[in-house]
Amino acid sequence: MATNTTLNVRIEEEIKVKASRILEASGLTASSAVRLFLLRVIEDEALPFEMPRPNAKTRRAIQAANRGRMKTAKNSKTLVKDLLAKR
Repeated sequence: MATNTTLNVRIEEEIKVKASRILEASGLTASSAVRLFLLRVIEDEALPFEMPRPNAKTRRAIQAANRGRMKTAKNSKTLVKDLLAKR
């Protein structure tokens, strides 16, 4: 016999209110929607929607930015000049 457990989710009030309104129109509660989501994750063994993943070049750029290794420009004119110079 299956036993029930509780899952607490921390979420902004506005998101909860808006989502609950939409779910109620479909006859669902937030709790039942989360249950359906988790069942779908189990069935698919994945998220039930696409999660964009950065390619290798983008990941390197993100890492460089996080390390403070990005080029900067004093203003837009300088930025455009630098970008055009790389052609």
